[in-house]
Amino acid sequence: MDAERNKSVLVVDDNDTNLLILTTMLGRLGFTVDEAKSGMDAISHTCRKTYDLIFMDHLMPEMDGVETVKQIFFLSSGEKRPTVIGVSATIDKEVSDAFLSVGVGELLEKPVTMDKLEEKLRSLGVFGDDGIKGAQDGVGGDIGGILSEVQGLDYKKGLDMMAGSVDNYMKVLSVCIKNIMDNYNSIEMLKENAGPESFALYFHSLKGIFLNIGADVMARKSKGFEMAAKEGRMPEINAGLEPYLQEVLSFQKALKAAYGQYSASQDKKVQGKEVSDSEFVRDLEQLRQHIEDFEYMEITEMLEKMQSASQGAKEEKLEKIAAAIQDFEYDEALRLADALREEL
Repeated sequence: MDAERNKSVLVVDDNDTNLLILTTMLGRLGFTVDEAKSGMDAISHTCRKTYDLIFMDHLMPEMDGVETVKQIFFLSSGEKRPTVIGVSATIDKEVSDAFLSVGVGELLEKPVTMDKLEEKLRSLGVFGDDGIKGAQDGVGGDIGGILSEVQGLDYKKGLDMMAGSVDNYMKVLSVCIKNIMDNYNSIEMLKENAGPESFALYFHSLKGIFLNIGADVMARKSKGFEMAAKEGRMPEINAGLEPYLQEVLSFQKALKAAYGQYSASQDKKVQGKEVSDSEFVRDLEQLRQHIEDFEYMEITEMLEKMQSASQGAKEEKLEKIAAAIQDFEYDEALRLADALREEL
C-alpha cells in the first residue's frame, strides 16, 4: 500500500447495506475504514480521531448528513479539517446546494460502484491510475443458478457493483435480507395512522437497498412511493401500499431462500477439519456476543466459519442456530447457543 492509501477514512450511513458496500470497496482498494451509523456517531468518531476523508450519507434520521458535516467542520479547523464526499441516491440541485452550503463540493451517487469510487478518488488525487481491484471471483454455476430464481434480481449487475466478488456480494445480500425486513416492519407499523412524511425515509432506504443489489424494478417502485410521501400524496400511497408491501415481502423471502441455498452449497464444498473443543468454545462465545449485539453480518460470518469446521452433533446444532437467526429469532438463537455450550 502506498503512503496515500494510509489515509484515515470514515464512512457514515444509517443503512447497514450501504455501509458494507462502501467499506468493502474501500477495503479492496487498500484502505482501513471506520464506520458510523448516525450523525451523532460520526461526530463522536471525529472527536476521538482525525480523519482525512469522510463519506457522508445525505438522508439520515435525527441528524442528516449536511447538519452532521456542519458540526464536524465546526469542531475541526485548519489542516485537521477532513475532505468530505457527500453520498446520495439522488444528486440534484437541491442536494448539491445543501452540501455546498456547508462547504462540501464533492458528491458520489448511489448505488456506488467500484468504477465510480475509483474515479472519485482519482479526482481527489488520493491515488493514480493503479486501482487495486481484488481478483474477481467469477460467477460459478451455483450462484448463477440459485440467484436467477429470485424474480426481479439482476445478480450480474449486483456482482459488477462489487467488482465481481461473489463472496462480497453474498455478504451484501445477507445484510439486505435483514434490512428489507426491518423497513417492511417499520412501514407496517406506520400505515394505520402516520402521515406521508413518516414513510419517506423507509421508502428511501428500500430504494437504496434494491439499487445496491441489482433489483432495479423494486427500486423504481420504492422511489415512486418515496416521491409520493415527500409530496404528501397519501391517497396514492394508500391505494398501492398493500400490493407493494406484498411484493417487498415476496422478494425478501425469495432472497432469503436463495441465500440459504447458496450457503448450504458452499458448506458442502468445504473440506474443513473439526476444531478442538477449546477453539470451538472460544468461537461460540464470540458468536453469542454478536447475537446479543444484533450484529447480523458478524453472526453470519461466524456461523459460516464454525459450520465449515464442525461435524456431527455440533454441525446439527449450529444449523438450528443459523435457522433461528435467519428467522430473526435472536432469543432462541441465544438459548440454543447456551445449550450447546453446556454440552461441551
